[in-house]
Order: sequence, then structure tokens, then C-alpha cells
Amino acid sequence: MIHLITLFLVSLLVIASPAHAFDLGLSPTYYKHGDKVELLVNKVESDTTQLPFSYYSLSFVCPPMNGAKPVHTSLGELLKGERIWQSGYQLHFGVDQPCSRLCDLLATQNGIKRASQLIKDGYVNHWSIDGLPGATTFESTNHRKKYYAAGFPLGFVNPDDGVSYIYNHVMLVIRYHKEKGDSSKNTIVGFEVYPKSVINEECPGSSKNYQNYPLNPRYKENGELEDERTGIPYTYSVYWREDNTIDYDSRWELYYENESNGSHVHVHWISFVNSFILIFLASLVVMIVLIKVLKKDIQNNTNTTALPTTNDVDSNISSGWKNLINDVNHIPRGELFLSTLVAAGIQMFIAIIGVIVILMLNSIGTKNTFFNAHQGACFSISISFIIASGLISSYAGVLLHKYFRGDSLNQPYDRFATVALSLLFSAALPAGIFTVILVLNFFVWAKESSAALPFGTIVVLLSAFLLIQCPLGIIGGYYANNYTRVDFKTPPPSPMTEKSLYYQTARQPRKSSKFFAVLFNYLRTVCIYGIIPFGIVYVELLFIFNSVWLEKTTFYFMYGFLFITIIMLVIIIIESTIVAVYISLVVYNDPHWIWLSFQVGSSLGWFIYGYSIYYYINVLNVQDFVSGLLYFVYMALASVIIGVSCGAVGLLTGLIFIRKIYGAIKVD
Repeated sequence: MIHLITLFLVSLLVIASPAHAFDLGLSPTYYKHGDKVELLVNKVESDTTQLPFSYYSLSFVCPPMNGAKPVHTSLGELLKGERIWQSGYQLHFGVDQPCSRLCDLLATQNGIKRASQLIKDGYVNHWSIDGLPGATTFESTNHRKKYYAAGFPLGFVNPDDGVSYIYNHVMLVIRYHKEKGDSSKNTIVGFEVYPKSVINEECPGSSKNYQNYPLNPRYKENGELEDERTGIPYTYSVYWREDNTIDYDSRWELYYENESNGSHVHVHWISFVNSFILIFLASLVVMIVLIKVLKKDIQNNTNTTALPTTNDVDSNISSGWKNLINDVNHIPRGELFLSTLVAAGIQMFIAIIGVIVILMLNSIGTKNTFFNAHQGACFSISISFIIASGLISSYAGVLLHKYFRGDSLNQPYDRFATVALSLLFSAALPAGIFTVILVLNFFVWAKESSAALPFGTIVVLLSAFLLIQCPLGIIGGYYANNYTRVDFKTPPPSPMTEKSLYYQTARQPRKSSKFFAVLFNYLRTVCIYGIIPFGIVYVELLFIFNSVWLEKTTFYFMYGFLFITIIMLVIIIIESTIVAVYISLVVYNDPHWIWLSFQVGSSLGWFIYGYSIYYYINVLNVQDFVSGLLYFVYMALASVIIGVSCGAVGLLTGLIFIRKIYGAIKVD
């Protein structure tokens, strides 16, 4: 019965995912001359704030007309703050329109004031046709090549007097490719927007002899805005151009090209080589530890039939770690909390790897993929992986909790304890993230931003959490509670109740129980073992930060480099953990490896958050309080997710390392 329930829940999760989430390419839409082409408007956003706004929530633009309706958006698109609508622009394939009037808007003075402020804040429009973003066209100075930046500005600011000018006319240039052998099949391969600010009601065409439309809100003598409205004429022109240099499969190439695209690839390769050298050096250290020292000590130990005495240990300090065999399986402090952190780390690590693998496979061969046209799908896939991986996190969490408590893995808990632990290990971190997002949602909602989650979206997320995440977690805990592998039929060595004779005599009394000593040791571990992993991921981190926070009109697409970076990161964490545990056992004769191994891996999270603070101060130009709050809270969540994920890798490495080296010792 439990197998059928598992199959049902997983099937439900797959159905809830985006329909084309695993489609590695988009099927082209073919147009004939005169076919209606839909222009969709979405949102406006800025690189200097984290508050996007729905296009039709702006009071200074033409309202929905000609039967325009909202377009169905996925869960991921809603989470990104996207609010996609049909527009009033009338486009027909292959039909040029030198001048068309959209509307004559009577804007309030408050609307004029807000438009001026949004322009000064650098907000840009996001429109799309056939899945392609409306783009601003640039030409690289190095190679004289054209490239696109998604979106176009609301207007511009005169640097001399600080007056804002609104773009109320757009020239739309739509490029299409004619299929060979069938002239009736045409695909759209480019969507260029050339905005202009025009004070009169006529389209400027190719003329440059026209005045711009200034935004000067009128005030009363008492300082309040006047009640009179100001007319803003909105016009557009459309031109269709055949372009056989671009086909449908390569139509996204221009969005990935930019002024420094070649140097970006060069930097990635240099970073890859440097990381490889670091890993090679770390591997040499680990090989010395495993082969030159531990293997020799283990071989010496197997030639004797008795444990070494204290005098023997004093004469051979490097072999002292063998005498801690009864101490390494101690019950760690906060074993439930540690089990929860590791289970959450396993859950997030699986989700991160799963999403990156799908994005990497999705971009192989062609950049014209589903995730380009539907970028919110990445959020939907991420949520699906987090929910599905709750099955594994609860399974691992229950087993680790048994191990840390010193219980046999084959000894079942009672039903209530199993359900409670399963829910804790599978849902703790997702529930925490969801709670933080709900709290932030009040701040975003107060700003009337489209990033505020609608009530229906909150209900969907809560339903997925309660109806899919929690049952999957209970199922994972059920399987862990009925663990029957022969390898672990016998319980692990008894937990340390009293320190062994060697542990009492060979080590000086520690003061690590004191707060400042514990804090110092933790900070030392973070600084020593976090710097190299941070060096591994720094370059990719820089590009991701720029794409997410600084240049929202650009696209991050180097998922292959990101995947390789994560593999190298995992390798360096494994090697760092082995070295850290070895030093703790051999140099300090300290058997407390459990929390140490987790701290070694999770130290990267602190470095990432520290870098986010540096990035905010030195790179970003955020002045709005809510935008700053969103930045720091979201980066804290990201740092926690990365920290617990890498911490889980470190702890599992330490667990395997300890079992291997002490399992090889022959003890009478």
C-alpha cells in the first residue's frame, strides 16, 4: 500500500510541474502573411530596486484595450513577479504600419510624478512576441557585432536639468526567417524596440527634428498636486524585415552576446584551471594523509593484539588517533538539530543539482529552449525538486538521528516519533523559507509591487506543502524506520558515556565548553576551511550576482561551467573535511569530528553572505529600504541553503571517513 501512495504522490508532483519542463527545445510557431501576432506586456523593473511593477498597474500608460486579457502564468512566473497581459497593439505578420495610434491618455499629476520617478530609478519595460523579449539593440565596439539587451527604458533623464522625458512612441522592428522550400512558413527570430519621446501627436518616423515629451507635474501654491490631467499621446510603428542570417534555433544568440562576452568565457576557463590546480594540491595532501600516515598506522596496529598504553602513545603521538576508537562515536550535542540541518542540506543539494542538470541539458545544442521563453519555469522546477527530495531528506534524517543517538539503525521508533521526525526532517527548511517569504510579502504588498504573492499563489504553495511535501516526508521516514540492511545489523560502537583512559590522560582538559572558546574555534574553522571553496565558486558567483541583482536584462546561461564548478566544490569539501578530521584526531587527539565536519562544509555559506554585503556596499546602488531588506534576507536564505547543503556533504564525508579508518583497525 505504501508503494502505491508513493507512486501516486510522485505522479501528482510531475503533473503539477510545467508541462514542458523537460522539453529540450521549443517547437516553432509558423506565420503566414497577414496572420495576427500577439504582443504581450509584462512588467517594469529596475537594476537599482528589487520591486517590479505590473505594466498595467501604471497609471501613465494606456489601459488594456481591444479585448486584452491577462495571460495564464505558471507558479514560477508569479514568484518572479511577472504579470503577463495581452496588449492593445495590433500587429499582423508582414504588414508594415508606418504610424498607428494606441491611445491619448489623460494622466493625473500623481501619475506624471510617478512616471518621472520610475524613469529616474531606471525602470525598463518587458514586452514579448512569440516568446522573444522586446530588446534594445547595441553594437559591440570590439567586433562591430550587434547584440540585444532584453527590455527597453520607460524614458530618459536630461543630465543638465534633471527633467524626465517619457518614451511615448515605439518603433517595433520584427525580424523573421523564411523556411527553405516553403515560403508560407515564417518564424519570428528578432524583436527590436526603438523608443522615442515625442511631444506632438504625430509619429516621428525617421526624422530627428522633433521635441521630446517632458514630465513636469504641476503643483498648487500650497505644494499639493493639481487636479488637472495632462494628455500623453501614445503611438507606434511596425516594420517587418526578413533576416536569413538567423534561424529559429539560433534566435536567442544575440541575447547572450554582449560587449565582454568573449572575455567572460576566457575568465571562466582561467578560473577553471586555477580551481583544478587547487584541487590537485588538496588531493596530494589527502593522499599523504591516507597513504603515508593512516595506512602505515593501521598496518602497525593490525600487527599487535593489544591496544597501546599511555606510554606507547606518548612515544608515538601520530598513532594516538587509534586509541580514540571508543570515543569517536560519541553522542554530539544537539543531535536532533544537527540531524535536521543535514537532512535539509541533503534535500537542498539534490534540488540544486537536479535543477542545474536540467538547465544544462536544456541548453545543449541550442539556446532556443523552453526556459528562455518561460524563465519562471525554473522556479517551478526548483519547487518541484525541493518537494520531491523531501522523501530522501526524511529517510536520511531518521537514519542519521538513530546513528547520532547511538541506536541501532535496525531498531524502529514508535509510530508517533517516526511521523514527527519525518515531518521535521523533510519540511523544516521549506517551512522556514515559506514563512520568511510570507513575512517579506507584507512589505512588498505595501509597495504595490507585482512581486507580492497573490492569495491564490500562497494557497497553492501551502497546499503543495501540506498535501505533497509532508506525505512524501512521512513515507521516507517510514522506509528509514524499517531499515534492514545487513551492513548495519550490529549497532555502531557504544556512545561515549565516560571518557576512555587514553582520552583522559593524553589530552589536557579543554575549555571548549565556554562560549568564547567555542566561538573562537568555530570562527577559526570557518576562516581556514571556507576560503578555498569560496575561491572555487567566486567567478561563477560574480556572474550570477550580476545577472540576478545588477543587470536584470541579461541572461545567465553558462550552466555547464556552473555544473563543473559544483563538482569541484564537492571534491574540495570532501578533501577539506578529511584533512580537518585527520588533524583533529592526530594532532589534537580530539574525537569530536561530527560537528567539525559539518562546520567545514557549511563555512562556505558565511563567505557567500560576507561577499553579498561587500557587493551591496560597493557594487549595487540600492536606496529603497524594502529593496535592501529583500536583498539581505534573500541572500541570507541563499547562504543558509548553500551552507547546509555543503555542510551535509562534509558530515557525510566525515562519517564515511571515520567508519573506514576505524573499521580497518584490529582490536582485541
